[in-house]
Amino acid sequence: MIRDVTLAPANQWKKPFVSEVAEIINRLKEYGYDGATLARLTGLQEKKLSAWMSRYKREPENMSDIPYPCWCFLAALAGRPNIQNNGQPLEVDARKVMRAFKPTAFKSKSAFEMPTEKEFKRVIGDNTFTGITIESLCETFQWKPAQLAESMTKGTLPFLNWCLILMLCGFNVQKMLLNEHEGEISLDEQAS
Repeated sequence: MIRDVTLAPANQWKKPFVSEVAEIINRLKEYGYDGATLARLTGLQEKKLSAWMSRYKREPENMSDIPYPCWCFLAALAGRPNIQNNGQPLEVDARKVMRAFKPTAFKSKSAFEMPTEKEFKRVIGDNTFTGITIESLCETFQWKPAQLAESMTKGTLPFLNWCLILMLCGFNVQKMLLNEHEGEISLDEQAS
């Protein structure tokens, strides 16, 4: 059982137990997404996935050292998107967001192509149609403003961060990345 306090915005968030991280990872495994497959599709490191849930059988109530953005991402993959915004995406025109980027910006890690600085500036920054600013993203996901700005300028934004931005705009990252199964993965239901 995953506690509600772990599925909360950053200012209310409590770190999950290693057993809670394991619950999400094991749920994804039930659908065929083991650590190696998740690493290939998402860019998360397999050894990090293991570390975030280490010793969950012997010491289930140890706190995981998973960072908040990674927890948001795993929760979204397991059917609980936008925990950072109480489960709600921003009210933006997703079609306009899609038109702002090349189609390769909406692929899994192996086929993904990083958006350019010009593309980022169409949706992130002052006076954009999304209302998303670097400051608001950093507050939402506990990122550092200077690092985020530099990574968007240089084209080095981590894939996970890009997926979180898309999720915030209403994109279903589970369907975008985990498309090798039928239906949706959910923490609330037992896998068949």
